[in-house]
Amino acid sequence: MKALASLLLALSAAIAIALQAASVEAATRKMPEPPNPAFELPMRVVIVRNNIGSCEPLCPQWVSAEGQITADSPAVFKKALAAARKLQLPIVISSPGGDVDAALIIGEMIRARHLDVAVGSTYFGGCAPYQKDCRLPEEQNGVYRGIVLPGQGFCVSACPFILASGERRMRSIGALVGVHQISRTITREKVDYFEKYRIVNGKRKVLSRKIMDRKPVKSYVSTRLDKRLKRRLLAFFERMGIDNALLALFDRAPPSSMYMLASDEVRTTRLITDVTPADDLVASGVCAKEPAAANCVLLEAAAKP
Repeated sequence: MKALASLLLALSAAIAIALQAASVEAATRKMPEPPNPAFELPMRVVIVRNNIGSCEPLCPQWVSAEGQITADSPAVFKKALAAARKLQLPIVISSPGGDVDAALIIGEMIRARHLDVAVGSTYFGGCAPYQKDCRLPEEQNGVYRGIVLPGQGFCVSACPFILASGERRMRSIGALVGVHQISRTITREKVDYFEKYRIVNGKRKVLSRKIMDRKPVKSYVSTRLDKRLKRRLLAFFERMGIDNALLALFDRAPPSSMYMLASDEVRTTRLITDVTPADDLVASGVCAKEPAAANCVLLEAAAKP
């Protein structure tokens, strides 16, 4: 018998009602359907440039990460960060959660680059990355145009593991952060194998073993946090500077619901370190300061003599 566990956070659906709530005080609530079909898609990670204001040729850019966290999300994130090269672009995230393993991997990538993470939604000017017919002009070099809507983002389920990785971690008023129990699908298998052995001094010594057949015999969902996973999550929180008390809050709601973290909970657990609205990070004014913000990027065409 062999147990195979895949770490998944059940995808909650109750975002629409939550996004309309003016208060983010702690409450366990049933989750409705996502408000935007785009969030039903796997996480898309793209670089965006502010297209409002008169900042050109020096304008702020950010990495927009929106959608479900899947096993493929780390590779998508890695590609976007590679495109950003050495630029210190903040991450603006809005996600209904998904795969815990993938979220942890992404978190390590973000912390390795010392990037800020803010909960917020990106509104795209022109075409959006989830539109099949979107074709960016060649001169944009793969960088979309848009603005950040700070109060309309949400980061729930597995998403807080990504939020936890930011050097600075920001949530605007109205942006929601929620957690629930981690669920794992446990599959038990019956394995038949052919074994060759020899008796040596009265004891059996295995010479070879070959698996002949493998069949699943039982699958079930468990919300019990085993010791190995608990140690891994606590070690992750410690590296990110998060209070271990955050993990206990995951038990406040079953996988079918969501526990929305109150302002004092995100503050005392240090999941949020800054009340700066996400749009302040990417406002055109940040490039007019001396020195300009680290995420201000000079338009390549304008930089040429």
